[in-house]
Amino acid sequence: MKKINSIVLAAPLAFFIACSGSSNKDKIGRAKQFPKPGTIVAAAETPIAEDSLNHATFSVKVIADSNVSSGIYDVDVDYGNNFAEGQITMPKGGEDFKPVIRKGDAPNIYIIGFRAPADSTFYDYFQVTSNRKATQMEYIKAYSFTSE
Repeated sequence: MKKINSIVLAAPLAFFIACSGSSNKDKIGRAKQFPKPGTIVAAAETPIAEDSLNHATFSVKVIADSNVSSGIYDVDVDYGNNFAEGQITMPKGGEDFKPVIRKGDAPNIYIIGFRAPADSTFYDYFQVTSNRKATQMEYIKAYSFTSE
């Protein structure tokens, strides 16, 4: 009887280990790489033209969250003395993509996006806009990457 109970308990455990081990592999079978929580993975800064007297800056930092393996990053924004924070979740299937920041088309706008492996295209994903009155963070496009 003990032998049957051991087999019954061992089978689900083996299945769980096998399934959880395969979730950290990409389509090619490579192990996914994630930064350590708390690591700044992207940052950008520009002087605020309207406040040259105080040498104020508009800066955006993307920081790996404790759930970085799920594609979650913290976004810290400083506009002069004002601070805002939020979170961004990378697209489904692209949890291991590294966030990249580029300047937007207008002043005080940064775009957070990513580049897919083996592709040099910058994919716009999240926009951060700030001024003296408010800071806005919003998704601007949606993506999903599935394995075939």
